[in-house]
Amino acid sequence: LRFSNSVIAHRSTHYNIFSPPTRRCFAVTSSIKNYKMSSNSFNLLVVSSKDGPELEVLKHLPLNVNIVGIGRSFNELSHLTEDDWKSVTVLLSCGVGARAATRADIQEIWPKLVNLEWMHSASAGLEHLLFPELVNGPVTLTNAKGVYSHSLAEFALSGCSWFAKDFPRLLRAKGLKNWDPFEVEELRGRTMGIIGFGDIGRACARLARAYRMKVIGLRRRTALSESETREGLVDIMYGNNELSDLMASSDYVVVALPYTPMTDKFVNRAAINSMRANAVFVNVGRGKTVDEAALIDALVEKRIKGAALDVFATEPLPSDSPLWSLPNVFLSPHCADKTREFQFETLEFFIENVLRFLDKRPLLNVCDKNVGY
Repeated sequence: LRFSNSVIAHRSTHYNIFSPPTRRCFAVTSSIKNYKMSSNSFNLLVVSSKDGPELEVLKHLPLNVNIVGIGRSFNELSHLTEDDWKSVTVLLSCGVGARAATRADIQEIWPKLVNLEWMHSASAGLEHLLFPELVNGPVTLTNAKGVYSHSLAEFALSGCSWFAKDFPRLLRAKGLKNWDPFEVEELRGRTMGIIGFGDIGRACARLARAYRMKVIGLRRRTALSESETREGLVDIMYGNNELSDLMASSDYVVVALPYTPMTDKFVNRAAINSMRANAVFVNVGRGKTVDEAALIDALVEKRIKGAALDVFATEPLPSDSPLWSLPNVFLSPHCADKTREFQFETLEFFIENVLRFLDKRPLLNVCDKNVGY
């Protein structure tokens, strides 16, 4: 990697990132391996804690990408000169939890980035990132949509199986050493209704098809693309105004919506009340897209079979939430996508986009900043 003079001066603080890794870096994709050096170059600012293990992936950046600095906040980047700030054309925001910058951190450095052209977020959701200067300005924003989809789809199908096979009953019987055979349910032939048929929704549909389930979906645009028709993932596509119809027709409802002002409590009380008595509710999108109070009422009153939830309206989930103690809730603390691989893979995707940026090809995962995804 090439560094600006200011980074070289602080090399001791960065050396641990680029020394031999303590774990295997994920295989670089063939497009990176076969990349022919472009005559273009740019300066990159990485907004992240310096000790993120996934940063070892940045060793695979082309030599004509110069990392100006790595830091989570303005204070951690205080060694940058005015010329350094002005030279930055690309910003990468990455890291998890305490290693990630906040929206306020990025807003604080934003006035310094007068020549910024492209910002990449290593997350898929944008609700904790967007701010007026970014939304209304000319900077192109991309995200990591797609990197997390398969692990979330696995969680969704696990939630379906949890209730189909009645795992709570199996665990109780095991604890009592009670041999008690009973009739279980197949997923085959059941209907999965997917609310938000984007990348995560399509990943859920692929796994549902492997179980030979019927799949119906809901999104703003009901027409199927050529590739969607060819893949045959969905039997019926509903429009946004047909939410209750989809939920009433589904044995398993999977929510895979991003959070925006338009999707706030999109899955409302009326829609939840339309669910079948034996239906299961799964959420792998965002908690605030669901009327959680209405969902809790349906679960407490046993008007639906159960819910498998990875996301919640308030996170961490408050200790007084009824969801903790409800026996018909399969609960995960928003970690269904936090695999050993995901942060490494999201930076590999960034490098794929770097090659496109250098070659002046269209970037992947360009976000609509006004819509919020």
